[in-house]
Amino acid sequence: MGDYFQTIVDVDAAPEDVAILASRAVGWLVDEKVVLAEQTYEMLGRPVYVPGRQWDDVMERPGQGTDGLAVIRGRTVFWGNLGSDGAPVCPNCSAPAAEKSGLDALVAWNETGSAELRCRACGRSEPLPEWTWQDDRFACGHLGFEVWNAARLRPEFVAALGRVLGHRVRKVSGKL
Repeated sequence: MGDYFQTIVDVDAAPEDVAILASRAVGWLVDEKVVLAEQTYEMLGRPVYVPGRQWDDVMERPGQGTDGLAVIRGRTVFWGNLGSDGAPVCPNCSAPAAEKSGLDALVAWNETGSAELRCRACGRSEPLPEWTWQDDRFACGHLGFEVWNAARLRPEFVAALGRVLGHRVRKVSGKL
């Protein structure tokens, strides 16, 4: 058994813009009737928006149920399947970095909000949030939209949320 989760991460949100971006995204989700405006309970200490009438429209398999949607604000290393292998992938040449260097960079980014990785293949250095991860294992950001125990989110919905935010988004998912 276990609990499944999916998080859509805004990888471009600046800390000072999170409140405005979260409000814009929640407003859109409410207007589209994906969630209700009320937060009636908490999950893992986070207020949860209850699914609305159109919730099933954002799922690949409608009618599977869900625990709702929580908005996570603040610097966070969002994680996916921790049991899977997955190294950071260079945004310039798509070569994987050493997993250990990626984990060290995650720790630094989580503590300071800043970390860079140098690609061993092309030699370029880029800020950690620019890197993707094999198996969508991690994403770094200041704003995330977390869904628990729901069918897989439609890629079109993930892309639409990115357009509402005006930023790049990445989805991580996994199981506890």
